[in-house]
Amino acid sequence: MKKNTIFNIMPAAILMVTILVISAVLPVFAYEMQNSPEYGGYFRGEELKMLSNQADSQMMSFVITSANGAVIVIDGGTEDDSNHLREELAKKGNHVSAWFITHPHSDHAGALARIIEEGPGQITIDGIYYNFADPAWYQANESYRAGFVERVRADIGRFPEKLHVIHRGDQFDFDGVHITCMNDPYLVDDNAINNSSCVLKAEMGGKKIMFLGDMGENVGNMFLRDHAGEDLKVDMVQMAHHGQAGVGKNVYEVLSPKVCLWCAPGWLYDDPSYQYQTGMVRNWMRDIGATRNYCIKDGDRTLR
Repeated sequence: MKKNTIFNIMPAAILMVTILVISAVLPVFAYEMQNSPEYGGYFRGEELKMLSNQADSQMMSFVITSANGAVIVIDGGTEDDSNHLREELAKKGNHVSAWFITHPHSDHAGALARIIEEGPGQITIDGIYYNFADPAWYQANESYRAGFVERVRADIGRFPEKLHVIHRGDQFDFDGVHITCMNDPYLVDDNAINNSSCVLKAEMGGKKIMFLGDMGENVGNMFLRDHAGEDLKVDMVQMAHHGQAGVGKNVYEVLSPKVCLWCAPGWLYDDPSYQYQTGMVRNWMRDIGATRNYCIKDGDRTLR
């Protein structure tokens, strides 16, 4: 009888020990998965790579690869990020089907300017997609940055046959990667160039990704008004203006993403001084139901 009692107790004891072991291991496993450089199960052969900053600056650089190898670049980062971007493009055959510029700030278009000025080398680009305002508008609203805008305009102007000015509703397909321009630039005098960002929606592998560029709260509200009644829900969102002083919580609530893409270095994402309010934005996304935060502070992030 005693023997039977022991055998009856043992399965329960083993189960209890197993639960304790799993409870101890799972947090570590979850942490390692969150901080792994590669994440699978998102697409159907496509790849979304968010490149990390190579200097201390915030920046934005995405490389999308179709299931058959077509390459699309969104922005590209600063001049300091150009060599890293070159290395990534070399791995993918040095052929870019489309290069999109959300807006002409140096932390978004600097790498493209440097690559053109140094000479693309083996890199070939089929098309450059952008929408810049008149030069006089930049001079009137952000004169201290107008020089860089004209530099980029002159650089891409070396290839007039490759230039495509994009507008709201324009749609492009690159080997199954579908990209929609969601707006013409909003030309406001507050934080003018950031707020002139063209929002891009990419659809691939059954997923939708919204790239908000550096939109701020006021034009985020304009964007929602312009798209009232439309289904704007996406699976992933690039956090506006690197996660600080970007669109309001109301925009993220409408987009309702599960994955947040942070083009933010550590000093910005962690923000121990609370100067940039990125912690507040992370709380927004948690409240909305986003379950993953991927950030360039941890290096290149690859979603497949």
